[in-house]
Amino acid sequence: MMQTLRRTAILSLVAGACAMAHLTWIFAPALEVGKPATVQIGHGHEFPDSEEVVNASQIKAVAIAPSGARTDLKPSAAGKALSAPYTPKEPGLHRIAFVQDRGISSRTPTGVKPGGRDKNPTATQASRILRTGITYAAAGKPTAADGKPAGLEIELTGAFAKGVWTITLLKQGKPVPGAEVEVYLAGNHQPVHTAKTVAGGTITWKPAAAKGAALFAADWKEPAPAGANFDFTTCETSLSANW
Repeated sequence: MMQTLRRTAILSLVAGACAMAHLTWIFAPALEVGKPATVQIGHGHEFPDSEEVVNASQIKAVAIAPSGARTDLKPSAAGKALSAPYTPKEPGLHRIAFVQDRGISSRTPTGVKPGGRDKNPTATQASRILRTGITYAAAGKPTAADGKPAGLEIELTGAFAKGVWTITLLKQGKPVPGAEVEVYLAGNHQPVHTAKTVAGGTITWKPAAAKGAALFAADWKEPAPAGANFDFTTCETSLSANW
C-alpha cells in the first residue's frame, strides 16, 4: 500500500514538473513610431510575467524593422526580467529577437562542469544549450504577420490569415518536422494547444478569441555533428505575438 502511494506521489510530481516547465520569451507592447518602448526578455511559467532573470552576458538581441534595418539592443536586468529600450523609426511589423547560447557543459561524476568531453574526459554526458525567441510588434496600424523569418539558427515564424495561425519551425532556414509546438495564452501555465510539426515544419492553430496575445514554444534535441566535443544540442525557441 505504502509503495503504491509513494509511486503515485512520484508520478504526480513528475507530471506536475512536466506541466510546469519553464519558458523563455521576448515580448514587446504595441509600438508607436518615434516613441521609446520597452522590450522584455522573460523566463518563467506564465507568459508574459517573468519569474527569473536570464543571464544577460549570454544574450544577443536585435530589432528588425519592416525595411530590414537592424538595431542591436542591449538588455539589462530590470526586476525579474531583462529589459531593453527600442524606438521604432518605421511603421509596420517589427521583429525583435534574442539568441542565448549557453555554451557546452558536461555532466561528470563530481557535478556539472563547463566545457565538453575534451575538457571533461570523465563526462557521462556533454551538451550544448541554444535558446532563441522572437516577438512580433506592430508600429502604427496593425500589420498581419506574414511568416517572414528573422534569420536565426533556430526560430519559429508565424503567419496569421483568416483567423488561423500557421507556425513554422526552422533550423538554419530549413523546416523541422516532427517537433512538438505548444501554444500558451497570457497568464496560463498550461498550453491551450499542442501539435507536432508536419513535413513542412508547420502547425496550425485557430484562436477561440477574436484577439489577444499568445506564445508559441518548441524544444527538441539534436545529435551533435560528427567529431564535436559534445553529444547533442538542446534547442529551445519561442515566438510571441498579438493578433
